[in-house]
Amino acid sequence: MKVMTEKLLNPWLNMLPDSVRRVNSEIIHNLFWMIDQDGNYGFYLKTTKEFKSTEIDIRLRGISLIKRNYENCGELFLILNRQNDWELFFSVCKDIISICVAYPNNEEMVVAVENRLKRWQAFLMQNTEISLSLMMQMGLFAELMFLNNILIPRRGAAAAITAWGGPEADRQDFSLADISIEIKSYKTSRSPQVNISSTHQLFTDVKPLFLIAYGLTEAGNGQSIADLISELEMLISSESISIIQLFERKLIEFGYMPGMTYDVMYKFTVDSLRGFIVEKDFPRILPHQTSPEIISVNYIIDLQLCTRFELDVNKIA
Repeated sequence: MKVMTEKLLNPWLNMLPDSVRRVNSEIIHNLFWMIDQDGNYGFYLKTTKEFKSTEIDIRLRGISLIKRNYENCGELFLILNRQNDWELFFSVCKDIISICVAYPNNEEMVVAVENRLKRWQAFLMQNTEISLSLMMQMGLFAELMFLNNILIPRRGAAAAITAWGGPEADRQDFSLADISIEIKSYKTSRSPQVNISSTHQLFTDVKPLFLIAYGLTEAGNGQSIADLISELEMLISSESISIIQLFERKLIEFGYMPGMTYDVMYKFTVDSLRGFIVEKDFPRILPHQTSPEIISVNYIIDLQLCTRFELDVNKIA
């Protein structure tokens, strides 16, 4: 089941050049939608005191940032360079507004906003949109479920998150010192078939390799990736800053912006959890079996025909 939030409505429609409009009269901070003299969409934050520093070492792709002091107040401007990107820009602005609302104190708000903009900087360096397809959410859900329920309890948060490869197609999802693990997901309503997108996903010549497959169903009483991330953030909250930041970077690599409210978020239940050892004659296409003229491969494995390789998931990791 997918959860829909509010439809995107362009707040800059019907605004004239060189004009501003308050975002919400109920918000204690001075936050404004704006259009500059050249007709560019913008967002404007005004503080009650001057900034201690007007330096801002943040670069957002397609968005200009201006930080200045003016008439005993601090002003932060976000200006969109291309109007066609307004939906992405609007999502950034909504996210910043939610941060502002969470911090009544002006100085704390400014620090929180700049930290959030740094997250957006990392996200926009790797992503051009903020929506996640059903298949992308299923894939990330399965990996987060494995982290949360299996790998972290057995190996510890630091080792588990360090082993997480993220969305790299040419390597396994988890590479530990003694084993490698590839995570796949499929819809329970269909045959248990998983997609393999490279010759290296099921290849290793140095340590045992296992395939774990999650059968998922969309369900209103299930969990979303946002739910799992909240659980994982609690689970790793006592870890070092570097581990917490690494977890955040992996999510961003997947195209997920931590802490943001998404317009479409699917919820899933796990109906099936199966493990396989990938060895010898396990059905797969290996790098040395393909001609150098073949640049990429993509194939599907029917797990129903792989029962001879199946083993208890509890014996993995």
